[in-house]
Amino acid sequence: MLKKLSFIIILFLAALQCGKSAPTAIPMGSWNYRLLMNGVAIGKATISNELKNGIYTSGMEMTMEMGRIKNTARQVTVETDSFQPIKLEILNTVVNGSDVQKMHTTALFSGKNVTVNTDGMESTVTIEKPFILDGNFFMSQLLKEKFKPGARVSAYLYDPTFELEEPVRVIARVMGSENISIDGKTISVIHIVQAIENFKNIDIYIDESGVTQKAVIVMLNNKIELLKEQ
Repeated sequence: MLKKLSFIIILFLAALQCGKSAPTAIPMGSWNYRLLMNGVAIGKATISNELKNGIYTSGMEMTMEMGRIKNTARQVTVETDSFQPIKLEILNTVVNGSDVQKMHTTALFSGKNVTVNTDGMESTVTIEKPFILDGNFFMSQLLKEKFKPGARVSAYLYDPTFELEEPVRVIARVMGSENISIDGKTISVIHIVQAIENFKNIDIYIDESGVTQKAVIVMLNNKIELLKEQ
């Protein structure tokens, strides 16, 4: 469960970082979050994004603790400023008492061909469908739509730790403006629903400055929330 949970959280943290005021550029910077399950704090996450010499580098680091199990996930996504995949690197560490398990995956992209190396085992696959990485594509497309209610963006997203040979379809849809409360503070946000093929919907709430304030997913009867540190 932790492996899939890490993948989903990475998606809804990294995919959208812009907001109501319809900025003209993808925001750069770093954001910190608290991770809750059913209202109980279980971890934290940090997301970063930068653009240098026409290359986007998006980073994520997340730590979750559930009883004796501690899961640390780190991901770096590299893509061109036209959202062509270059490299994806994921390091996942699970500690259960004295047992430590690590999985290190890198994927290098050349057109349709992807070379994936997981803990020294290398394979090359060909992806026929046009695909993107979990970087800045969805944000860029919704920026063009100025986050109008009903705006919809669809794309196939590739992550070898989720499915080696096929990308998964992801749809982002703008629901409209709302007010939410975080730690007793009322925040004006835009509500976006992100649907992941054969999985669940994720509710994402972004503020007028362009930052995700809250994200929620219900999975296996558990409510998982990401709340931005204020």
